[in-house]
Amino acid sequence: MIDISILDQSPIVQNQTVREAIASSVELAQIADKLQYKRYFVAEHHNMIEVAGTSPEILVTHILNQTNHIRVGSGGVMLQHYSPFKIIEQFHFISNLAPGRVDLGIGKAPGGFPLATKALQGELKDNAFSFEEKFHQLNQFNNNNFPQDDEYNQLATTIRKNELEKPEIFLLGASEKSAELAANEGVGFIFAYFINSNNEAMISAINKYKQLYPKGRLIVAVAAVVAEQDHELAIVEEGRTNYALHFKDGRKITVNTTAQVEMFRQQSNDSFDIEEKSIDVFTGSSTQIKKALQTLNEHNLIDEFMLHMPVQNHDLRRQTVKQLAPIHNANFKKEGIV
Repeated sequence: MIDISILDQSPIVQNQTVREAIASSVELAQIADKLQYKRYFVAEHHNMIEVAGTSPEILVTHILNQTNHIRVGSGGVMLQHYSPFKIIEQFHFISNLAPGRVDLGIGKAPGGFPLATKALQGELKDNAFSFEEKFHQLNQFNNNNFPQDDEYNQLATTIRKNELEKPEIFLLGASEKSAELAANEGVGFIFAYFINSNNEAMISAINKYKQLYPKGRLIVAVAAVVAEQDHELAIVEEGRTNYALHFKDGRKITVNTTAQVEMFRQQSNDSFDIEEKSIDVFTGSSTQIKKALQTLNEHNLIDEFMLHMPVQNHDLRRQTVKQLAPIHNANFKKEGIV
């Protein structure tokens, strides 16, 4: 049976407090735990009024303490802001609290707008290390495999002598380049189809990853909401559009609303072009969504689907988690829905 997981951005729905939004994430994680989902990933965003999750390492720990079986991880920690050693220290420590249940997803995006990035990186040297260099170092810290003569070979975390399982690392991305980096580092790869709903780009990334790293775990994160009634479909429709900001230096940042585009413009001195994009959100009954996912996996190269629910409605999110649960999916296999 193909595994199914959840990616939760911890949205703050209308009239909710941050504390209530966190409680909603915990509730969904507990449902996912009981219904045999593989993992529950929480995101990192900064200074956004629509979402609560600024510190995935804390929310991961909180959810682990209130679930029993499901793997819990970050989707993801935004590496550009932090020391690779500190991230590994945190997740190795968390692994001691819930052995064998901790994942570490790493993202390349800033997870916020220029002002938040400035505050997060205020004391970092400009361009001291590339993302690729930091990601490689992070994996060296996780595996403790620095060369013998490297000074960092002396450093130890709270996982010593391999007495427990280290976090499984995943790179989040939406391109062939990201897939290649994940493969070369020997880590899992999550293709963000909910950001780049382009089948050719997805297939290209999957093929590159599997070619370079056949035993690697390939996850595709899709937007999906079980919604059949007209009023439910109207709510989903509000989350279908996002905006890609293209910068002259090749950077691309995706935001969700025109208000966020304007906020980014106010906080940035860089000019950018705006591309309005409509993302694929799988909707309908649970059976219809499962069939759509099977079609997406027609080449049987996807090892796992991760569900992102882009709606500001907790009832719809709960409904989706319950109805798409793996416990119901005895016939949802790589070879087809029987």
